[in-house]
Amino acid sequence: MTIEATAILAVAIVLSAFCAILGQARLQRSSTTLVEILVLSGLGLGTLLTPLPINRYFLVGVLGMAAFSLFKGHGAATIKTISLAQITLAILLVLGSSFSDHSFMIWAGLVLGVTLIPLFPFHLPFASLVSCSHGTMSGLWTTVFLSLGLAELTELTTILSEGIPAAISWLALGSALFASFKCLGQIHIRSLLAYATIAQVSMLWGLTTVFSTFSEWLIPFGLTIALIMTGLLFTYQCIQQRLGSHSIGTLPGLALVMPRLGVLLIILITIAVMLPLIPVLSGLPALPTADNQDICLVIMCFIIFIVWMFGSWYFSHLLHQTAFGKARPGIPYTDFTAREISALTLLIAAASYSGLFF
Repeated sequence: MTIEATAILAVAIVLSAFCAILGQARLQRSSTTLVEILVLSGLGLGTLLTPLPINRYFLVGVLGMAAFSLFKGHGAATIKTISLAQITLAILLVLGSSFSDHSFMIWAGLVLGVTLIPLFPFHLPFASLVSCSHGTMSGLWTTVFLSLGLAELTELTTILSEGIPAAISWLALGSALFASFKCLGQIHIRSLLAYATIAQVSMLWGLTTVFSTFSEWLIPFGLTIALIMTGLLFTYQCIQQRLGSHSIGTLPGLALVMPRLGVLLIILITIAVMLPLIPVLSGLPALPTADNQDICLVIMCFIIFIVWMFGSWYFSHLLHQTAFGKARPGIPYTDFTAREISALTLLIAAASYSGLFF
């Protein structure tokens, strides 16, 4: 991976951590969460910026922190056990790859890739972390996981184009379908956004198996997904800090009583709906496809169509059930502060620049 690409991923982690800190003003556990933000972002930066094999130990630190967060979380016991087992396997592979040959490092990188940029059925650690993390940590976990996953996937692009692209394409298609259907049945906002992210990143895997030079587009497009989903998670965390945990549809009409929230939420969800169209608008179809990848090209088109079609529905439903409608009386609504507006504006600006102008 080039120095420029590494710097971009590092900046994304720093930006997400800074915005997470800005969004912590109203949280009672602010000091504890602040330490977690600093530790996680530091470990993520160490993974990106230090040389081999030191960076693998920083990655073990990130995975170990994820395992600890899952262990003390309140998720279902079966899901927690599977997630911890997968993270333990990933840690062992990371440690083993520091002392093994190139072929073992490839397989270790592939397992890390499908864990950090989650594909079904390897999605449980990511989905559990985003759904169960407190404060703005859910958004930071999203950026850190996807940034480190993009670094791994960049190293794997040559292998994917020469080795097992068809299997990865089918796995990405299954992941897009599974995550999209899961979104339709979610009543909790963070769980919906976690599975929406899984559906969105399936496009990264599908595109990687088709276009031989997609590595030039991989990081900007991947960071656009990460920053937009982080922005949505931050937005709903700020709402939760004011009004408590609630299911989708129980607090409608927020745009009327919190107009600054309404504007930012409409912008974020509009960009989220348009994410599958960004490769088309950015001229990606002009890239040369890899040889003998006709099946993968068809599958990739299905993936993009599925993500766009389902995303248009559940994101629109989320916006309608949250921002529009009649606000409930007797609730002390408080609009976003300058700190929260600044954090979300930075994320929107960075995601827009990465997706359209980078």
